[in-house]
Amino acid sequence: MSTDEAQDQGTTVLRFPQSRVLPSGHAEPTRYLGLGAMAKVIGAPEHHTTGHWCSRCRGIWYGYLLEVTCPECGNRHG
Repeated sequence: MSTDEAQDQGTTVLRFPQSRVLPSGHAEPTRYLGLGAMAKVIGAPEHHTTGHWCSRCRGIWYGYLLEVTCPECGNRHG
């Protein structure tokens, strides 16, 4: 069902506020922040993890899909 069809039926599609957090327009390079806590404990290879953006550190860290805490600063809001 498309968004237009959903709106025609009296429903709307609500985006989750942190579903996509885009980096601002700054030209500074993206930092590598390492692995999340769960990925470290399990010993997962990086190619089995998912990239996550931390807006506070302005970098990408890798962990399992359900991990939400930045390993660098503890930020949980993308």
